[in-house]
Amino acid sequence: MNPRRLGGLALCVSVALFAGSLLTDATWATLQAPSAIIQLTTEPGSDLRPVWSPDDRQIAFQSNRAGPFHIYVMNADGSNPRALTRGSSDDRHPVWLPDGKAILFDSFDGTRREIWSVNVEDGSRKQLTRLGALANFAVPSPDGKQIAFYVFQDETLDLWTARVDGSAAKPVTRNLASANNDQCTFACHPAAWSPDNQSLVYSSGDHASLWMMRGDGSHPTQIVAAENEHDHFPWFLADGRLAFITEHIEPAQAWTDAWAYDLNSRRRTLLQGRMSVQGPMAWSADTTKVLFHSPRSGNFDIYLVDLNAPGGVQALQGAAVPVQLAPGAGKADAPTPSSPGVSPAADPDQTILVIGLGVVALASIGVLGLLIWRRARRQARVCKG
Repeated sequence: MNPRRLGGLALCVSVALFAGSLLTDATWATLQAPSAIIQLTTEPGSDLRPVWSPDDRQIAFQSNRAGPFHIYVMNADGSNPRALTRGSSDDRHPVWLPDGKAILFDSFDGTRREIWSVNVEDGSRKQLTRLGALANFAVPSPDGKQIAFYVFQDETLDLWTARVDGSAAKPVTRNLASANNDQCTFACHPAAWSPDNQSLVYSSGDHASLWMMRGDGSHPTQIVAAENEHDHFPWFLADGRLAFITEHIEPAQAWTDAWAYDLNSRRRTLLQGRMSVQGPMAWSADTTKVLFHSPRSGNFDIYLVDLNAPGGVQALQGAAVPVQLAPGAGKADAPTPSSPGVSPAADPDQTILVIGLGVVALASIGVLGLLIWRRARRQARVCKG
C-alpha cells in the first residue's frame, strides 16, 4: 500500500473513532428529544400547588411529606428539594415575591390562618397579617409594594389588600361570598394584579365569572362570563393580557381551556384547549411549560409538561404519553442540575471524559500511523538502492 495512503487511512480511522465516541455518549444524549411530561417529585405524601420563581429556575410548592404541610423549593428539574418552613403549623399556597428573594404563604396555627413570608436563602419567616381570622391565597403586586389576599370571617369571604409588610390591611369587596347564601366561601386561587399595579382581577363568589376593580375596591366590573361554565384562576401574561381557565363539566366528560384575554379589545384567544388537568396550573413566563399536581402515580406529585416537546400538547390533554422521571427528582443538593427532559447521560463531567478519551485515541492512532508511514518510506529507499 502507498505509505501516504496508509498514514491517511490511520488518521481517518482515528477521527472516525473520536467522532463516534462523542456521538454514542453525551452528544447523542443531548440530541435526543426531551420528554413531553416529566415527574418532578417522588416523595411519599402530597406535593401540591407548584409555582414558578420569577426567573423560572426554581419551583415552590407545599408538601406534607414530613408531617403538616410546609413550603418547599426545588430546582426546575426537580433536584435539590428543601423545606423552607418547619414546625407544627400548617403552611400552604406559596407565591413568589417579584424579586425572587422571598415567598408569601398562609399559615394555620390551629385557631387562625395568617399571611407570612419566608426568606428563600435562610428560611427566616415573618408574620405579615394579624387579623385573627382565616386569611389565605396572598399575591404580591408586580412592584412588590402591595399584597392581595382572601379573608374568611363571620361566615363571609372577601378580598383584602395590604402593604407588603401586612400593614394597612383592609377589605376591598363586601360579601363576595356568604355561607348564609349557600355560596362557596373557599378561595381556590389568588386574585391577579394588573401589570400597572392599579387593578385586581378576581373570581366571583360562585367561581363562574371574572371581575376587575381598582386596587382600592372601586369600580368593580364583570369582564368575563359564560353560561354553564366556570371561569377562574386568573393570571397575567408577560405581554399584559389576562389569562384564565374555563372549566367545562358535562355528565360524560370534563375538561378545561386556557384563554388569553385582551382587556382593551376584549378579544379572547385560546392558549390551550381540552386539557384534562382540572386543578390549578402554573405556566412559565413564555407559556411553553406547565406545572400541575396529580395523583396518577399513587399519591399527589408534581409534573411538568413541555408543550414544545413531541407529544406535549397531547400530554396536557390526557393522552397516554410516557412519563419520564426527572434526573434530579428527590435528590437533595444536586451539584449540577440538568435541564428538564435531558438524559442524565448528558452530564458535563461525562462529556469531558469522553472528549478526553477521544483525544487520547486520536493522538495514539495518529502516532501509530506516522510510525507506519516512516517505516514504509525506509523500506522503499532500501528497495530503490
